[in-house]
Amino acid sequence: MAESNRKWVLKSRPRGMVDRANFEWREEAKPSIKDGEFLVRNLSLSCDPAQRAWMEIDTYIPKVPIGDVMLALTAGQVVESKHPGFQRGDNVTGAWGWQDYAATDGGGFLAAMKIPPGVDFPTALSLFGVTGLTAYFGLLAVGAPKPGDTVVVSGAAGSTGWFAAQIA
Repeated sequence: MAESNRKWVLKSRPRGMVDRANFEWREEAKPSIKDGEFLVRNLSLSCDPAQRAWMEIDTYIPKVPIGDVMLALTAGQVVESKHPGFQRGDNVTGAWGWQDYAATDGGGFLAAMKIPPGVDFPTALSLFGVTGLTAYFGLLAVGAPKPGDTVVVSGAAGSTGWFAAQIA
């Protein structure tokens, strides 16, 4: 049998706490790629608070459709490429979800980015992932503090707040 793609798909919308019953485990054939695409072997998944909302409501992105792979930021390695910007062996991040493999053209929500040498997968998914980017743009672009301003981060115990406090 060809190498499989193990994945979790969203089976139902959570009511109250998220439960195992909201997901379905599937094993399918490893995806193939077309011209202009590359295949990523996901090696790390991010678990972010935003995923709870993504399961249930439209946010800054549409909610995850029932039957689709559960969305998450991932870090992995390009294992095959027909894309001029990504080569076999590149370490990358993207929003490819709870699955072993993803075929992508590199676009979409949180487009593919190469991970710079020396940056490990956890750092790529945290500081340079949803929590770090939310803190950075939330504080600097939305909050826009100026020299002499006092910055209060009410959620500094969480990952996004912790990053925002460090930036401040």
